[in-house]
Amino acid sequence: MTLGDGQIERYSRQIIVPRMGGRAQERLLAARLVLAGTLDAITIPLAYLVGAGVGTIRLAVAGERPDFAPLIASMRDLNPDAEVSAFSPGAGIESDLLFAIVSGSRAVETVRSLPERVLCGAGVTVRLDNPARIAILPAPPPCLRCAADAMLGPTGERVENPEFPTMTACVEALKLLAGYEPATPASIIEFDGYASASRPASSLNARCAVCGGAK
Repeated sequence: MTLGDGQIERYSRQIIVPRMGGRAQERLLAARLVLAGTLDAITIPLAYLVGAGVGTIRLAVAGERPDFAPLIASMRDLNPDAEVSAFSPGAGIESDLLFAIVSGSRAVETVRSLPERVLCGAGVTVRLDNPARIAILPAPPPCLRCAADAMLGPTGERVENPEFPTMTACVEALKLLAGYEPATPASIIEFDGYASASRPASSLNARCAVCGGAK
């Protein structure tokens, strides 16, 4: 995919970022993302991803038949380069990345119900209970199924500043989709307020059957 003149102007502030450039923007426009969570939790990061030019975004939204048609329409107005629609498990849509926002039990159920091909692919997952944490899993193993105990278990009290870890995770998802160098290794980031510490994802000490070994 080659950038047109209008796209170069639209994404100029990203293109000039060191180690991004036009090639990274082309990768974003060709990228396929599944965004999972509750409607209130995904709205702001969705706008950020659409504005950045992620080409195809499928929404897996918690709740029974949520009405997010107005949200999709507003994203179309924000950036016509991005195609946003509801995720359909039977549609055979492949994804390059899962971005899951776990803000409560409904979000956990929604993420756990995703097809294996999505759960066991590359992903970024953020949990918004205390302590907030992000799993960055760029090239399984490990995958989100491997990290289910840490990332998809019962949720507790929500953090006071959920926007901060959410948008940090959003940036990590964009970096993976854009092929930003140096690549972020598989890791778990844990937050204490606005401070954070990172540890290797190998500390999860788990492998699901899809990744090559039973948990």
